Amino acid sequence: MQTDKRLAIVTGAAGKGIGRSVSLTLAREGMAVVVNYVHSGDAAQGIVDHIRAEGGDAVAVRADIFTSGGCQHLAEATREQFGRVDILVIGPGAGFHAEPVDSLAVEDAIDDIHQEIAPLYHLMPLVLPEMYQRGWGRLIGIAVNLDLPSPSYAYNVAKTARQQALLQAGPQAWPHGVTVNVIAPAPVPVIESLDEAVELCDHGPAWLDRTTTSPQDIAEGVAYLCSEAGRFVTGCVLSFSFRP
Repeated sequence: MQTDKRLAIVTGAAGKGIGRSVSLTLAREGMAVVVNYVHSGDAAQGIVDHIRAEGGDAVAVRADIFTSGGCQHLAEATREQFGRVDILVIGPGAGFHAEPVDSLAVEDAIDDIHQEIAPLYHLMPLVLPEMYQRGWGRLIGIAVNLDLPSPSYAYNVAKTARQQALLQAGPQAWPHGVTVNVIAPAPVPVIESLDEAVELCDHGPAWLDRTTTSPQDIAEGVAYLCSEAGRFVTGCVLSFSFRP
């Protein structure tokens, strides 16, 4: 399958959170989407089926982005289906280990950093060269609003590492027409059903009646950064708050 549309890989896109909403929203904006998943194959295919039913292009690709082999497979499968990678949105990362520093679960805390950084380190060399060659690309990572940190020391440190890894990459990418940005949400609730996620994406009643930040708010930020309007936005940390 080849397409002239912009092609976005969205990692961890089959759950009930940000990745699914980002996939639906980028498809709404006319982009082809690779819905990455590890375990939730049926959910990923449901997203793909909806996008295709609306006239869009999408495929589901199973790949563990915390491993080198998984990232290699994701990039290769994407090129096999679409021939290119224009946009990379990296979502899932650290687990949540709430131990204070005086009783830190050290191996878990180190693993948290690995899970935040490994997808970036494995995927950037696989996708940035072709973005540079075409003079256009978007790299967006989901981190956390550090002004509203979680109760977990290890989680916050790992998310900080991801944010800095992205921001430090920005100056190298910018001369080649590639923007690098961070979306930094505060806690957001899950969206229980695909139907509700679609309603939010379509700006239906669920969108108009929302009372706090939802995954769709983050998805709208991603869509802006991928748009022509966001062409000159790079090195940005787009933070979201929440209303309890």
